[in-house]
Amino acid sequence: MPLFGPPGPPDVDKLKAKGEVPELMKALGYEKDWHVREAAAEALTQIGARAVEPLIAALNSADSWRVRRDAAEALGKIGDARAVEPLVAALGYRDEGIREAAAEALVQIGVPAVSSLVAVLTDARGDVRRAAAGALRKIGAPAV
Repeated sequence: MPLFGPPGPPDVDKLKAKGEVPELMKALGYEKDWHVREAAAEALTQIGARAVEPLIAALNSADSWRVRRDAAEALGKIGDARAVEPLVAALGYRDEGIREAAAEALVQIGVPAVSSLVAVLTDARGDVRRAAAGALRKIGAPAV
């Protein structure tokens, strides 16, 4: 930590090399530089399965819509079925960017998401039904 002034941006490459998932999660929320957030999301994606639970937590509880969106995108790239239910729940978020990222993440996860997406087709909200139907079409689910 520097003696004078605020610390600089997180060193994402160093954190990734050490496998520091909690610190990378903090970097995912670094508001001063979108490059840092993007690098952190990519690093978490490369770490894979160990990052799924923290990314799900960020999807559900982060204060920043950017962090939620980035978490959804990273979960899709990882492709772990544990993310299906939290991503389906994110289809109901008010922010359209998060809904779109969640729907695309479900498409990337593919077949493991189909039954959960089908269940959402009866949701009371039209935007949620549309997001689910669109994801199912992209996955190529039969009879959708």
